[in-house]
Amino acid sequence: MGIVPGYVFILPAVIVVGWILSWWGARRVRWILLSAAGVVSVLCVVIGRQELGPPADPRTVNCSSTWACTDPGSLYLVAAGLLGFGCCLVLLILAILGEAMVVWRRRRISDSEVVIRRSSR
Repeated sequence: MGIVPGYVFILPAVIVVGWILSWWGARRVRWILLSAAGVVSVLCVVIGRQELGPPADPRTVNCSSTWACTDPGSLYLVAAGLLGFGCCLVLLILAILGEAMVVWRRRRISDSEVVIRRSSR
């Protein structure tokens, strides 16, 4: 973490922890939290991109390159947003798989109850 400061990883960490904790809540909470995290991640990218400003000419500001002339704070905000959005996509796939497993398990349990009821008659 020498190049990228630790606060870049705060948004993805909060998204993952919130998503894990949401599995003990209602299904709606999980989807609302994941949607809100995606919106916040996109906003971080948009705001960070706006803060970059116009590209500076390295010759006029005594920088070695255009990247050296850029404020790193806005780049870190963009990086946090991109990491957060990537986490949201991965967690979306996991949530869909988890929901499919829950539905499959409930259907399997209800089917086995029907078979037990028929056999007991």
